Amino acid sequence: MRSVLYILVAGLLSAVAQAAPVSQRSGDAIVANLVGDASVYLFDGPVHEGRRVRKGLHENSSVGPTAQISTGKDGQLCMVLSPGAQLCVAPNSTLTFDRLDLTADGLPQKDEDLVRRIHIKLQSGRILLHAGPPVPTLDIQVSTDAGVVEANGGTFSVAQQQDGSWAVFNEADEQTVVAAGKPPVVVSGGLAVRLGRTADGTAEATFDEGLQGSELRTFEVCDVFFEDLALYFKDPLRLDRQGLASYIGGEGANVNFLGGDRVVADASPSVRPVTAANVETGKPTAGEPGGGGRWTDRRIWDWYNGLGPVKGVNYIPRYAVNSVEMWMEASFDAEIIDEELAWAHDAGYTSVRVPLQFAVWSVDPDGFLKRFKQFLEIADRNGLHVVPVLFDDLNLAGREPAPEPQPAPEPGRHNSRWLPSPGPSKVADRAAWPALEEYVKAVIKPLRRDDRVLFWDLYNVAGAGPEWEASLPLMDQAFNWARNMDPSQPLAVAAWTRFGSAMTTRKLERSDLITFQSFDPPEQVEALLMRLRRYERPIICTDWLMRQRGSDFASMLPVFSSNKVGWFNNGLVNGRTQKWVQQEQFRSNSDPELWQQDILREDGKPYREEEIRAIQAFKF
Repeated sequence: MRSVLYILVAGLLSAVAQAAPVSQRSGDAIVANLVGDASVYLFDGPVHEGRRVRKGLHENSSVGPTAQISTGKDGQLCMVLSPGAQLCVAPNSTLTFDRLDLTADGLPQKDEDLVRRIHIKLQSGRILLHAGPPVPTLDIQVSTDAGVVEANGGTFSVAQQQDGSWAVFNEADEQTVVAAGKPPVVVSGGLAVRLGRTADGTAEATFDEGLQGSELRTFEVCDVFFEDLALYFKDPLRLDRQGLASYIGGEGANVNFLGGDRVVADASPSVRPVTAANVETGKPTAGEPGGGGRWTDRRIWDWYNGLGPVKGVNYIPRYAVNSVEMWMEASFDAEIIDEELAWAHDAGYTSVRVPLQFAVWSVDPDGFLKRFKQFLEIADRNGLHVVPVLFDDLNLAGREPAPEPQPAPEPGRHNSRWLPSPGPSKVADRAAWPALEEYVKAVIKPLRRDDRVLFWDLYNVAGAGPEWEASLPLMDQAFNWARNMDPSQPLAVAAWTRFGSAMTTRKLERSDLITFQSFDPPEQVEALLMRLRRYERPIICTDWLMRQRGSDFASMLPVFSSNKVGWFNNGLVNGRTQKWVQQEQFRSNSDPELWQQDILREDGKPYREEEIRAIQAFKF
């Protein structure tokens, strides 16, 4: 990761490095990642007038001192404070930046003489602050109504508890907690302190072992993005905001300063600074054709309403045990694919969702793209649109994908050899990301105006690995890489579990249309649809069908029809994935021979004739 970030910003550092030190520099709080709703309240004129305006925050937006940040019930922020720290803000939190600056008495001879000051007033909620190894020239203060946390670096969080007291968790190095009017308490690594007031109003700070396992220490967004931004501590005085913007937002990104600065603190009525009301938020506009942003509501609804009902199937040919075997030159079989997609058309399908595989592309990019384009030609010839899936965290085989002959399926086991793309080692290794970026762009660029592609599904079951949030940064970057290609087709990543989490919320906020996966019975899917409708965008279920749990054609198609939801069931032809076999954890004791998935036998004949009739008759 460090080498990647150095490459991204190296060309932007030299001008800043040559600048002579000054006695004071203003700092910024830059939004690196945002999930849910978050706002900033800015003075609209001199502070003494007390007028504030509210502006919505977005990635790459920046605020300065006097700005007040507020997150909603699902809002989470990961911010970079340019004096040299990272800040995570949890939902339902309010804080004010009192100071974000670099100062020194007299004329400093070098940057190391500057004192970096980060003073935050935390009114409610909780924050996590990470500032790297302590140094004497870093002055951090987080003040609450009961006292102050002081530090010269390290990692710590401050969280308001239900009784109104504050919990201070020291994750690394050393901090000092000062209750109002009391001697300071030094907090070593791994300890926790309760900061509050007694019944008579006296402030106190006491160690509390009971806080050690508290959920208040969990910050889902920043747990993964802090690592991405770790290089910032290597040279906090020289890494400029534009270099950071390029990393956060991709090519051509800029930091947009919303307001909040020392100039508005001038109490003189004769001074009229540029006010917050006159500062454009600069939020990236939703994408019209050629715009490169998330699609507007009108554009995505026009697209969806022009399609007619989407009736699709998740497809892998019967000869393939996984996506590696599907796309390898030695095993790719166009004749079988043509035969099976003809069966899909006759069954009433309009689309197929198909997994791609980075491992195959990485050793044979030209051959892989040639075979994928051949697949598009076959699908088009059979009247089917295609939804390509670029990345996938599903790893039922429990190993990294390798472009080599694949083992036979395990007898009697559902989908036993399924492999992820690109695999957990590359998801976690930022040094591998340039190749992943090249893959995404190489696939999308030649097809970005191709009507045979229905939409781009960037990441299947993102978060299905051992560490749920580990895939969040790569998923986020996949959206950036794909947006840079400005495709004429929508982009999406499906929600599939832990609805309301930062990972799932992020997927839905960045997608042009709302997609989800569920193998639950109809009543649970209907409840989920009520939750997803708040995004006010078209909805498609990109994976379903588990007959033994009541997720079958007879029960699910009426739900999709009445709610105008497009769909892709799991499995077309009984093949080497053995998807007809019931998974152990979902096995039915009363009907263990019932097919879990797939709708056709190896000869193309239906498993159940009534299912084919239901697909053919489906309409909104």
